Amino acid sequence: MNVIGKRKLNNAVTRALCGFGISKARLSDCYSYIFEDESITYKITENNVEDEMFKDFIRERFDYEVTNPFMMSILHEVGHHKANEEIYDAIYDFCMSEKERISREMQTANATRTRVLEYQYFNLPDEIMATQWAVNYAKKYPTRIQRMWEDIQDALTEFYKANITE
Repeated sequence: MNVIGKRKLNNAVTRALCGFGISKARLSDCYSYIFEDESITYKITENNVEDEMFKDFIRERFDYEVTNPFMMSILHEVGHHKANEEIYDAIYDFCMSEKERISREMQTANATRTRVLEYQYFNLPDEIMATQWAVNYAKKYPTRIQRMWEDIQDALTEFYKANITE
């Protein structure tokens, strides 16, 4: 994807996360943590249903109100990095197997089944650990998160202005 402002946006997100040991951040079509090079991918397209389910899950499970799903999702990926040492091979293999199953089932799921599958995904051991880390960090350091968001927001606004025509 060769779009105006992508490099600047990636650099802004990477700078915001460098203190966490994340090597780089790349714009993609999904949020993910890449173990091999300790990097993350992130997305900026809004999926209100997905964001709402994630926010609902965090509210119900961790008693925390997410006000910025973008930042919470990025922190969740950092949480995978921070919890990486705690994930044993057997647990990791189980989680990957379940993620593949959930992904297959999501392709034909109706809205009700999609919500069930999303919650199954959110409750996988590696996902819970990453979310728990993100929520704990957000509760403890709200000012830091706000500063990170402000640093990213300028590049994000420029990116949207240059690339979003609707």
